[in-house]
Amino acid sequence: MIELKHSRSAGGLPLRNRLTSPGSVITTGLVLAMAIAGCQKQGAEVELPPPVVRVANIAPGTLAQPDLTGVIVAKTQSAVGFQVSGRIDERVVKRGARVKAGEVLATLDDADFKAKLAAAQAQGQQAQAEARFAQQNFTRVQSLLAKKLASQQEYDQAKSNLQAAKANEQASQAQIEQARLALGYTTLKAPFAGVVAAVDADQGAVVSAGQPVVTLAAGDARQALVAVPEQRLFRLPHTAQARVHGQSTAIEATFASNEGEVDPASRTWSVRFDLATNPSVKTGLGQSITLTFPKQTVPKSVPITAILGQGSQAAVFVVQQDGTVRMQPVTVTRLERESALISTDLATGTRIVALGVNRLHDGQRVRIQPGLGTDTAPSPEDVP
Repeated sequence: MIELKHSRSAGGLPLRNRLTSPGSVITTGLVLAMAIAGCQKQGAEVELPPPVVRVANIAPGTLAQPDLTGVIVAKTQSAVGFQVSGRIDERVVKRGARVKAGEVLATLDDADFKAKLAAAQAQGQQAQAEARFAQQNFTRVQSLLAKKLASQQEYDQAKSNLQAAKANEQASQAQIEQARLALGYTTLKAPFAGVVAAVDADQGAVVSAGQPVVTLAAGDARQALVAVPEQRLFRLPHTAQARVHGQSTAIEATFASNEGEVDPASRTWSVRFDLATNPSVKTGLGQSITLTFPKQTVPKSVPITAILGQGSQAAVFVVQQDGTVRMQPVTVTRLERESALISTDLATGTRIVALGVNRLHDGQRVRIQPGLGTDTAPSPEDVP
């Protein structure tokens, strides 16, 4: 504190009186205001420390595809069954047998079918006899009507009886033909030349009409049938190298189709791959086969919190060697639960800001606190 003494100035007035005069008060206030403003200006020029950020590296852009194991099946095959129900009397062919078109595969017990045919034939003979009698009666009544020895009513009745008898005769003939066909259906024949891929019912089994008895594969074209987990289905490459169990030579496999339904228990899809023909590779039906897929190139991956903006207007902040950040535009191709897949020219392993991008600007200096990075060791420019 300044101590004011009762001294006089050269003008003869005490110094205290001069400081407390109106002019002196105004001058003193201006000086104090300027001093305070100077202090505020000096405080505004104090630079804030760089923000602390979390960093991560851009993840590689390849996706490994584990091998899939399945079985060899025919490209074209058909489940063949009887057209009538019955008990299998004999299965003629075995699995793996080559058959010609029309060759017998299996037979049903036909005793019941023969009895039905005999009954239908007996009914047919009776219907024929009734039709002949109705015809003779109609001819007689028609002749009597011409001689006026029969009434119109008798004529109409004879004509109606004849029509009914002929209809019954036609129906009985149809029943005979149906019984004859049913008897023929007790013999199961190959609809085309091929290989017996599977036997689904054996001798003594009672089968219904249409139930598969033999699975017949047509031709020599082969496919690999594999079960694909549903999370891999939409990323599955369409080409693979296939190796039959016990053989070293690989053959080309190309995606053909999927069955269209997911297995509710295993959550897998049945997928077929066409197998290329190679004389040195034996592709027997039912053999185990393994498909090896190439690594699939996919967009690079970054933490979802590293993305500023969205779509083609998105960007990430790349951490420079001097401790500053540079905004780099990227294209977001897909968002996942904790990561974003991006299309960018940035190299795999490039260090980017993973958290706190909303408070940064291009060229800003940042601090990377040790322990806050993701798979990133502190660099010399990292400031604790």
